[in-house]
Order: sequence, then structure tokens, then C-alpha cells
Amino acid sequence: MKRLLLLVAALPLLGGCIWNRALVNDAGVAARAEAIVPGQTRAEELPDIMGRVPTSVIPLRDGRLIYAFSYGDAKTEGFTLILFTLSKTNSAFSAVYVFTDEAGVVRHVEASPAPETAWETWPFGA
Repeated sequence: MKRLLLLVAALPLLGGCIWNRALVNDAGVAARAEAIVPGQTRAEELPDIMGRVPTSVIPLRDGRLIYAFSYGDAKTEGFTLILFTLSKTNSAFSAVYVFTDEAGVVRHVEASPAPETAWETWPFGA
């Protein structure tokens, strides 16, 4: 009985592997941004086209607005042994920026490609 109790008490000290993933919004917004037609699409249509509301709306001095749709991915992997832990986080974030004029008509769309982050099993180097 004492051995079993000792074994159960020692289990939390053994450690193990760590994996964690954090997704920030949907990376599909970059592909959906291709449906925006400058000169035709209106600001009111953006949430329907993009599938969500913008992350932020930036007003410019002359009445124009910039709608930002951000997205990203972060992956953490590591190993822990009692009080010693090795871990590494790979993260990549990007955004789609939609520029509108004073009337709310889209004039320009700037989109960066969806980020790709890799799972790595070793916390040092690439």
C-alpha cells in the first residue's frame, strides 16, 4: 500500500511534453478578401464578405477609413522535467487592410498571405 501511495505521489514530478496552439481569428479572411471589388464594394458589405467584423477601424483625417482584419497562429512545443522546462513558440500574424473613401466605397485592398507556422520538436534553432 505504501508503494502505491508513493507511486501516485511521484507521478506529478515525472513531467512530460507540452503542445499548445493559439489561433487568432480565421486565416481564411485573406482568401475571402479576393471577393472585394475596389470601386464597387461598400464598407457595409465587408462583414458579410469577410465573415466577421473588422479587428479595428482606423479613421484618417480626410474622412477615409481603413478596416483591418487581422489573423494569426502561434504554436508552442516543449518538454518539462520536474523544475526544468525547455519550450519554443513559433508565431506568425498577418492582416487584410481595406481602404475606403469618404462615401464608404472600397478604393484599395492590401492583403498579406496567411501565416504558416510549423510544429518543432526541438526548442533550439530551426
